[in-house]
Amino acid sequence: MESLIEFGQDNLLLTGLFFAVLVAWIVWEVARLGRKWQELDTLAAVRFINQEDPLIIDVSNSTDFAKGHIAGAIHLPPSRLEASNQKLLKEISRPVLVYCRSAQVSPQMANRLVKLGFENVKMLAGGLAQWESDKQPISREKGAPSKKEKKKSK
Repeated sequence: MESLIEFGQDNLLLTGLFFAVLVAWIVWEVARLGRKWQELDTLAAVRFINQEDPLIIDVSNSTDFAKGHIAGAIHLPPSRLEASNQKLLKEISRPVLVYCRSAQVSPQMANRLVKLGFENVKMLAGGLAQWESDKQPISREKGAPSKKEKKKSK
């Protein structure tokens, strides 16, 4: 124990950095546990899509959405995700999977969806970049077919 104290005294900068990282990590974990949405890796997201039939929302910009997205995803950039979006609020009881290209914007959008009243919100960890890296299929179609189009195809 004495050698640990001596090391700490001899290496104040290193000890200070260690405690700063430790505190930051604890704060991060507490914040993560307090979220009302959950982060899913690719495998869990595939399972979620297959079992729950969620509303899949791509919050990427238009260019990234056109380059590719998860099949059945609707494009809803952050500027269109508002409380006045009646089309979205009609789906409030459905589970939601939200993602963007690199998972930089989707955490804020997941928070906004929870504030709008969605209860089962999941976010794709790593975004579409991770989805593609894990060899999952992407679509380049305009977006999810409407309920009328689904009925016509049956």
